[in-house]
Amino acid sequence: MEGLIIKSISGDYDCLIDGEVITAKPLGIFRHHNCSPKVGDKVIIENGKISKILPRINDLIRPNVSNINKALIVTSLVEPDLNLNLLDRIIANVEYNDIESILIFSKRDLVKDMSAYSDTLNYYKQIGYKVYLLPDDALLIKEEIQNNICVLAGQSGVGKSTFVNLLSDLNIKTDAISKALGRGKHTTRHTELLRIGEGWIADTPGFGTLDLDMSEVDLSHSFKEFFTTKCKFNGCLHINEPGCNVKSKVENKEILKSRYENYLAFNKEIKAKPKKY
Repeated sequence: MEGLIIKSISGDYDCLIDGEVITAKPLGIFRHHNCSPKVGDKVIIENGKISKILPRINDLIRPNVSNINKALIVTSLVEPDLNLNLLDRIIANVEYNDIESILIFSKRDLVKDMSAYSDTLNYYKQIGYKVYLLPDDALLIKEEIQNNICVLAGQSGVGKSTFVNLLSDLNIKTDAISKALGRGKHTTRHTELLRIGEGWIADTPGFGTLDLDMSEVDLSHSFKEFFTTKCKFNGCLHINEPGCNVKSKVENKEILKSRYENYLAFNKEIKAKPKKY
């Protein structure tokens, strides 16, 4: 029988098969192949055991999910403050995995004057990302989820669980921002696909940092407006190369300065990592 893994906790996997959920464990052979089933996998179940993982269209490590069509990246405007470094880091990882990014800026209702954010939000729209505000655009975001498996990404406290509750009657536990730490408490303890209409959302443990497990070239390709800019030399990394049109666009304010500064920081981080052989 073929099933979809919708929940993973303590080595048990809840699998959806013809509208029914059964709990199964994987065969021991997976340990020898250093490959474990994960939420989002389509699997074959025989005699109550997961015997085969069907080919994946993508495979994420953090969050630990597979077969994702869209990434719903939730970033708060306030409480916690807008973090463009983390936003660009998540976008780069999502682009690297060839997944569509949907940018969702939460807590719009706590902002009295949106003019301070308009240039930034318009820039992300300009370079090709869909941008939504919460709670204003909840129904439009729900349409994005239909017939897709989506991952919900963003640091703790930005309102991911609140967002899921807004679209459903799941009543996921939410906690207030920790005033002492200036960040949210981790309220999600496992990975699970949550049914939203005719689609799925992977609600995953919150995170504040993400490793950039890619090369410098991969990074330059993961900033889409850099990748489509023609520089003097092929393979330009937009750092110190002459005739770099990316740097010219930054100077002319055609590229958001924070995007370029984040790119430089990420490039430095990747170069500092030990090389893998």
